[in-house]
Amino acid sequence: MKRMKGEKSSFSENIGLIKRALSIISQLSPNMLNINLIKAFIDALTPYIAICLSALIIDELAGERNSDVLICCVLIVISGTLFFNILSIFLQEKINIMNVSFHHEFKKFLNNLKLKLDYDKMEDPKYNELHSKIVGSMFMTNGGITSIIDLITSMAANSISFITAVIIIARVLIKTSGKSNLFSSFGAGFLYTLIIIGCIALTVRNSRKESKEEFGLYKNCATNRYVDYYHFNYMEDDKAAKDIRIFKQRDLIIDELWNKARKPWMNILIRRSGLTQKYFGTNVIISTFIGGFTYVVIGLRALKGYISLGNVSQSYASIVILISSIQNLFVSVSQIISNNDYLKVLYEYIDISKISSKEGLIPKAQKGWEIEFHNVSFKYPSADEYALKNISFRITSNSQTAVVGVNGSGKTTMIKLLCGFYQPQEGYITLNGIRINNYDRDAYLELFSVVFQDFRIFAFPIGENVAASVHYDENRVWDALAKAGLNEKTESLPEKLNQYLFKNIDAEGLEISGGEEQKLAIARAFYKDAPFIIFDEPTAALDPIAESEIYSKFNQIVGTKAAIFISHRLSSCRFCKRILVFDQGKIIQCGTHDELLQNRNGKYYELWNAQAQYYQ
Repeated sequence: MKRMKGEKSSFSENIGLIKRALSIISQLSPNMLNINLIKAFIDALTPYIAICLSALIIDELAGERNSDVLICCVLIVISGTLFFNILSIFLQEKINIMNVSFHHEFKKFLNNLKLKLDYDKMEDPKYNELHSKIVGSMFMTNGGITSIIDLITSMAANSISFITAVIIIARVLIKTSGKSNLFSSFGAGFLYTLIIIGCIALTVRNSRKESKEEFGLYKNCATNRYVDYYHFNYMEDDKAAKDIRIFKQRDLIIDELWNKARKPWMNILIRRSGLTQKYFGTNVIISTFIGGFTYVVIGLRALKGYISLGNVSQSYASIVILISSIQNLFVSVSQIISNNDYLKVLYEYIDISKISSKEGLIPKAQKGWEIEFHNVSFKYPSADEYALKNISFRITSNSQTAVVGVNGSGKTTMIKLLCGFYQPQEGYITLNGIRINNYDRDAYLELFSVVFQDFRIFAFPIGENVAASVHYDENRVWDALAKAGLNEKTESLPEKLNQYLFKNIDAEGLEISGGEEQKLAIARAFYKDAPFIIFDEPTAALDPIAESEIYSKFNQIVGTKAAIFISHRLSSCRFCKRILVFDQGKIIQCGTHDELLQNRNGKYYELWNAQAQYYQ
């Protein structure tokens, strides 16, 4: 049942959220929690070695002054403290390494989740917002799953310190030689306990309110998205560098970052500082009152002669730790509970990816492949108009189909539906007679080699770019490069297939032209050798000669595959056996090039003549 906004989570729900976080952490970094807890235990108890033995030393000095006992106590304090401090330092170094490793593993975990998302969700701002909040909670607010270990460790360490201090102080309080005295009575101890509990309750309340209000500050913060976009998307792109200089975008970018990222973030920090002063100041007053009250109780007992000088020293040292541990303990508890708000965002993102991962049938070809659109209609989630409306057609093996139309006519949307990136709102698509959403998604995608308009080339070696893998068949890579017309260029390079592209990773990386990038993308499609090959404007960056070479051997390259070719250049569609003409999301014409030109009132004739006049 979905929880209403503002409704508090129950104790069991909070525990469940924390347990799920620890389960993820144990998968990504085994033993991380255990090592942190061991260190917390050591750090919490180490001060008490000196505190407890100092009481013995003081009492011995005030009493018999046995040198053997004094030396033994001093040696135990020095050696014990030294040993546990060294052990703590060793564990901290190990924890530091594990923390760095965990951050990398968690980023990898998030990337895997994002890659598992259905394509339509990746384009949905809602899910991008979730991802941005998760990353923002990690690096801007130190919240989320990356802080859960620190919070639990802090809670454990302060719990141990608190319990140990209470035991020591309680032992002093109940040690009495006169039961009639107020400060030696059970009633006084009970009253003292009630006052401590009341102060602790106020501390917990303040800490929880602070954490909740702090989460509210960051909840709707979009600064991380702007910083990510400009720093890691736009300005990291070499191609954007030219636009930045030509159109003087520097001031625009600086103003955008300041107004939509830096300034809002500074306002949040100022408001956060106000919260800290308000609630932390109150908690300091409360903890100081607890300490002062305890000092009074211990001091009065010491004046009455009920406790020794060693016990006074021991109690005072324990009170100092008690004050700190009370505040830190319940701050940690409230922060853990408030941190669950960040965990809920992460779990929502994880659950989305799990829903999208659906196992199904494995595609198998009997005599060939056949994909058919059955009265398919589709519109994007944020759009009012249909991008495709009631389209039906069939694609089979050993066929070449060209798709033409003006911008926005639905050509690329059709490809996204064909690949299963989107699901139609009306109608359905079948592969060999079975609806495509019944197939295993990954297995279905294996059927397609696609060169998209917005393809990406990695700053990796040429061979890895073509194969999309570190391990590849060199002969197949060379064959794919030859089909794309890039083999001679690659042969001339010193490193050949091992030649890095661009200078992002390798200083000796090769900068290639837009046309060569497009050839590389075509080679990648050929290397995959899938039964359906799709070119979405594959030659837009090629010169006329290179384009002609691709077309002249296209039928030979495609062979018996099902080929779909999308282009604005109608001259490049003449070699296809069938041409589909899209207009306003509908298929309005279908036929060969010659057949379509015979209809002088048709859209194809209009487009052909609009382009042909520039070549006459």
